[in-house]
Parts: sequence; C-alpha cells; structure tokens
Amino acid sequence: MPSKLAGTMPQGAIPGSSFKYTPLQHLRWLYCRFIQGIFHAAPRGAYHWDPSEAMTEIFVSDENTLDAETINMRPAISITRGPIQFVTLGFDDMLGYNSATGQKKKGVLVPGTMSINCCSRSDLESENLAWIIAENLWMNRDMLMQYGFFEVGRSPSISAPSPAGSLVQNDSGKEWYATSVTCPFQFYRTGQITPLGKAILDGIDMRLRTGATPVPQQGVPYGYAVEGERPPPFSTASDADGNSPNAGAEQAALPRVPNPMNPAQLVTVRHIRPGQQAVRGPSIYGRLLPITTPSVEESPLSVELESTVKV
Repeated sequence: MPSKLAGTMPQGAIPGSSFKYTPLQHLRWLYCRFIQGIFHAAPRGAYHWDPSEAMTEIFVSDENTLDAETINMRPAISITRGPIQFVTLGFDDMLGYNSATGQKKKGVLVPGTMSINCCSRSDLESENLAWIIAENLWMNRDMLMQYGFFEVGRSPSISAPSPAGSLVQNDSGKEWYATSVTCPFQFYRTGQITPLGKAILDGIDMRLRTGATPVPQQGVPYGYAVEGERPPPFSTASDADGNSPNAGAEQAALPRVPNPMNPAQLVTVRHIRPGQQAVRGPSIYGRLLPITTPSVEESPLSVELESTVKV
C-alpha cells in the first residue's frame, strides 16, 4: 500500500459559492440564508434564529440530517434539492458564434424544485412553520430574483404533516413530524467554448476513438503566443525622441487586439512561428509585407507600363 495517496479538497479548483461556478451549491446557500433571515427578524420566544446553537430557538440546516440529541425539543428546518433538468432554448442551444476565433456560446434554462422540510415534535407546529416559509417565498420572490434566479417562489406547495423518517437521526423512539414546502425555481445558464479548450477536446476525442490516454501537449499548441506588455519607458513623454515638448503629439502604445483564446480580453499578439498557419498578416516567402494602412489603394503604374499604354 503506498505511503502517500493522492488527494484533493472538496472544493478542488472551484471558487466559493456562486451561480457561475457552483450553481447547485449556491441554490441551497440562497434558500438557507433566506430562511435564516426570516426567523432572525422574529422576536425572542417566536422561533428566533441565532447563529449560536445554544441561543437559537430554531435550527436551519443545509442538506444535513438533523440530530435529535442536538436540537432537543426545538423545531428544525432542513433543505433538500429535487431533480433539475436542462431545457433547450433553440437549435443546439446556440446563442452566438465567432468565426474569427472559433468561439461558441450556448445557453439553457435550468428548472427544478427545492424541498424545505419543517420538522417538529408537533404536527401543527411543523405545519405552521411551513406556511410561514411558503408565504414569505411567494411574497418576496422579487428579492430572490435579484440574486440570479430567472424564476422562483411561484406556486409553492405544502405537503401534509407526516413522520420525519430519515430526516431526524437519534430519535430514540420519539415521534417527529415533517411538513415539506416544495418551491419551484429556474435559473439561466450560459457557457462558451474557446480555442483555449481545443487541446482538451482533442484529448477527449482521442480517448473516445482509441481508448488511449491523452498525451499532454508541450509548448504552444497554436501559431501565436499572447503576451501582455507595457509601452516602452518614457513613451508617454512628449520629448521622448529628443524633440521639443509637443502637447498635441499622440502617445505611443502597443497595438491591442481581442485575445484569440478569450475575445473579452484585449492583448498584444506576437507571432512565434512565421511559417505556420496562424494569425499572421500577408507575406511573401515568410517575410511580412509592410502594409501601413488597412485601406485599399490603387497602385501607381510603372514607367514601362505607362509607355506601353500610351503606344
């Protein structure tokens, strides 16, 4: 057995809770914080929620099994996410395509349901807590939609009180009741594929066709390298070239173009393989043509051609 095993963190390379990186985790985070805010505003003696387990009068858990020994006689709320589904919005879900960089942008609508389980030793108490949560979700749905929801809080449903079952552990034979609030939601998801991921897709394609392990590519996989550079020193000074100060002179700056790997970023593109097909300009035998203006101009006739035309 190896002395050291490869491991990873639960978050891995994914940042904190957000609709961009961890949408499913962020759904629970929003519902949990919303319910905590509702009961935190309640006065003492009326299901007041407090961050301290010793001071709180109601427990609000995020997808965790409730421990009867910890919550004792106090009511508790557990949140469970239901199934979700990607709903298509058009042909191939395509929102846009950039022929210059090969970037594809797609979008879908993701609907689902969230179950909010209100647990108590009294069936009427669990039912009353479920009504408070459902009504506040319905009344304040516009506030929740400001945090990334496309639709939330419309047509919630409340189940009948029933035994809590696996929601509460260490019950010791004491009956717990649970009333579930089912709240539908929808959020919009967009994604894009750029040439930055082409090497990854090529490796996946090779794995599908041959079953071989993808070989990491060495060096730059394309005919260009992207480098961010600052202008030369003293380029902003009016007398940088030894001339007298000229307030009307333009400041020297390196030309910037959209990043072929990420068009949202402006960078300086420098050719590193002149003989390979890439984003280089027009050339003859590998030597770039010195074109000073992008406009089309008529070239002047040579002397020999002018004499031929006159004859």
